[in-house]
Amino acid sequence: MATIGFHGAARQVTGSMYLFTTDGGYKILVDCGLSYEEGDQIQQNSYFPFDPEDIDIVVLTHAHLDHSGNLPTLINQGFEGQILCTEPTAALTDILLSDSANIQGLKQKIQGKKRKKGKSSENNYIRLYGHKQVMDTMDRIITWPFNIQFEIHKGLSVVFKEAGHILGASSVEIHYTENKKSKVIGFTGDLGNKGSKIIVDPTPMSNLNYLVMESTYGGRYRNEFRRGEEVIESYIRATCIDQPGRLIIPAFSVGRTQAILFVIHKLFEEGKIPRGIRVFADSKMGMFSSGIHQRYSEYLNSEARDFLTDHDSLFRYPELFFIEDDDDRKILENHYEPCIIVSSAGMMEGGRIREHVTNNIQNPACTFLIAGFCAPGTLGDQLLKGNSDVYMKGKSKTVYAKIASTDAFSGHPDHNGLIEYFAQVRKNSALETIFITHGEEDSMNFLKEHLEREGAKVTMPVKGEEIQLR
Repeated sequence: MATIGFHGAARQVTGSMYLFTTDGGYKILVDCGLSYEEGDQIQQNSYFPFDPEDIDIVVLTHAHLDHSGNLPTLINQGFEGQILCTEPTAALTDILLSDSANIQGLKQKIQGKKRKKGKSSENNYIRLYGHKQVMDTMDRIITWPFNIQFEIHKGLSVVFKEAGHILGASSVEIHYTENKKSKVIGFTGDLGNKGSKIIVDPTPMSNLNYLVMESTYGGRYRNEFRRGEEVIESYIRATCIDQPGRLIIPAFSVGRTQAILFVIHKLFEEGKIPRGIRVFADSKMGMFSSGIHQRYSEYLNSEARDFLTDHDSLFRYPELFFIEDDDDRKILENHYEPCIIVSSAGMMEGGRIREHVTNNIQNPACTFLIAGFCAPGTLGDQLLKGNSDVYMKGKSKTVYAKIASTDAFSGHPDHNGLIEYFAQVRKNSALETIFITHGEEDSMNFLKEHLEREGAKVTMPVKGEEIQLR
């Protein structure tokens, strides 16, 4: 009898990792992500509750590190199989894993210096992996298009469906045979919003017997119903045209940054904002990711593809300036005209955005437009709650800048979007059980109760639980 083990993103958001085992013993690991929950990240991510050598193949839904980030560790501990994903996912995974290796190396170096100076009594920081392990991981990847069955073993195949969310993101159908009966288990991965900028709408899976469904925004509803163009235009006008100010937009480097830069390009081309307002993109990862979006434009939605045909580029326009090095940063620092800055990271907890907060949080002519969800306790969350002071570089700074938010660029569907997706899957399936994952418990419970009212059989697995698929 086939089983599924929930080894990550079970009653938590991060660390996606599901082990599907056929009755014949063939093992498919769906995602292998880093867990960012509380506790020792190195310790919790260096341990697998199964033998990596026993895994036959990994199927990767998309490139975000909470889904891909522990693949090098898996390989380092004995996994010898291949990793299956879409072509854009492979390209984005390469840059994200390389960045993860860089960050780990930097942390190790910083702690080593502190220990030498006697300023740290902590144990030595141990990296999960370095660049060699990242290269080994990329060597294992094979890519496959959407909507075509990939036979990985006799009586066992995989189909990728477009999930939206980010470039190349997929939902996964695993087709298998048990007791001479054909069955299908589907994994949503991370779903995207309908009508997102650049990215395609999610394509619901069909003919499923079992569904492993994300619940990130269960119980949450969108409060911004304007289109992304309308939101960005209004803030540019208020901040950079009606007054000589700065609009600073914290955004994740993969996905959201590209959507925002694309919208600004459209506004310039359509004459809705005056040409000449400088746009600074301060994220090296965002620059690399933008190049990948351009390279794999056939995976984007029709709006983006049509725009590319008319204008030759999604992101390259005279006003856009990518920050690549310290010399470029000096140009930004010495720019005193109205401007727009798009910088990582989205929750304002790391990356270049911290420097922009330090330099601009006391500027009443500056607006910070937070374009996504901020986890509790993050700097973005503190600002959205109206904190009058923030601590930057050990000093308290009074907040004089305007703080605003929008979910027009959200990378996940809200509660209504999740219910709509489920309804489409259910209409074309004979669902026996829905497994709710990838969410905080309140969100999961809210979604579970809603689905049960509609007569669905729903369970919320705990981390480490293994369930037989009857």
